[in-house]
Amino acid sequence: MPFSKGIALMVIVAILLLIGQFITEVFIWHPVACLLLVSWLLLVGQYMAIRGGNMLIIVILFIAILVLPMLGLESLELVDVFVTALFFSVAMAVLFCWLAHGIVHDPGLQAAAKTDLPIPSREESFRQAMIKTLLVLPLLMAFFLFQWTSDLLVLIFVALLIQMPSAEMGIKGAIGTLSANTLGGLTAVVCYQLLVIVPSPVMLAMLVFAVSLMFGQKIYSDSPVASLYGTGLNTVIVLLGATTATFGDAATVKMWVRLLQIGAACIYIVLALSLAANWLNRERTKEDGSETIPV
Repeated sequence: MPFSKGIALMVIVAILLLIGQFITEVFIWHPVACLLLVSWLLLVGQYMAIRGGNMLIIVILFIAILVLPMLGLESLELVDVFVTALFFSVAMAVLFCWLAHGIVHDPGLQAAAKTDLPIPSREESFRQAMIKTLLVLPLLMAFFLFQWTSDLLVLIFVALLIQMPSAEMGIKGAIGTLSANTLGGLTAVVCYQLLVIVPSPVMLAMLVFAVSLMFGQKIYSDSPVASLYGTGLNTVIVLLGATTATFGDAATVKMWVRLLQIGAACIYIVLALSLAANWLNRERTKEDGSETIPV
């Protein structure tokens, strides 16, 4: 990552987090205004994703507008802590990225790229973004109404995975996401059990190093499922980090909670895309010269 891009990333992350913090602290006690602002920014994020925008920026945007208001319902002080910690984490990630590439020679490898779909026209992109935003809104309103702060992962995954163009691809994406998280979760459980036997920072470092090498070889391979290992490695790091903290629970429990939350998000996505199939496929129908009968 070039120096200028790293700085630009941190600046954008700071701006997005400040926007989310502003919405939370000013509009959290005005639910209608807050939901309107969050919905509009959710529409912007969906439009950016359809147009091929940077997924890391979109993820941070969704965290800022979906997670922060929900945390604000619990405590505004918690929002301040979360914003500071997340920005610090991003800054540390960029710093260690620079250090790693500075110390270790970069062989110029590229991870397996996802199959790029053609970018629709601006009008079609806006139409699809509007439909997908409307599909997320019922769940968003339910989270606000019932304050389901412990299951925010479901809302984030729905906002991200709803970008699938069809229910069929949604099912494939759901299976891939669950498979990758299961693989990462099982690996984290094995690492956790080894840490229980030998609880030391050296053992933790050796396990992370070995797992990173193992998953890294798969990520940069020609395997058709290479991209899933990136998600799996992320799951290992998240679960292992959570379970080795002073407030951590057993890795097995966290793995099953994570899989249940992702499973619930995938079910919602498939059902939502199935209901909206006619709307989302309208442009394809026009190109084929055929018509669909509305259900």
